[in-house]
Amino acid sequence: MWGFERRSAQGVLSAAVAATVMALTGCDVTPLPVGDPDPGHRRLKAIHPVLSMVPPGAHVTLKQSVEPRWDSCDGIKSTYGWDDATVAVDFTGGGSAPEVAAHIRVAMRNLGWTIDQDTVDQGEFTWHKKLDHGARATAVLIGGPGSEPPGWSLQATAPPATHPSKGC
Repeated sequence: MWGFERRSAQGVLSAAVAATVMALTGCDVTPLPVGDPDPGHRRLKAIHPVLSMVPPGAHVTLKQSVEPRWDSCDGIKSTYGWDDATVAVDFTGGGSAPEVAAHIRVAMRNLGWTIDQDTVDQGEFTWHKKLDHGARATAVLIGGPGSEPPGWSLQATAPPATHPSKGC
């Protein structure tokens, strides 16, 4: 399953220790959110069409759209910021691996995404797209018949307009 929050065991432990210290000392070091990460929801709207790229005959197992969230992967004050706007769709079926890849490649091109050719040789597909407001969105297709669990995952992200999280 595609993970949106990839945290190392050490990062989770550090965050837990920081939270415990804050609770015991009564000291809250969590900075308040700054700015609007997605004015008018334009960034999320720009990547939302990726959710419709599933090939005919595929079975969707997950479809989600996530607004930027004020977060820190390690609980350290200086790393707080906004996560990316994210959309993701997981699916099974839809044809053979070459058929699924071909369908997604054509559909992404039709939506104005450019494939990063160097990723194709590695068996992964990555695209990018310049958004109207100047940001660069990224999309990734991973999986296929040999993945565990079997299936595909297509995720697109757009960076926040201000104060991105750091150090993760």
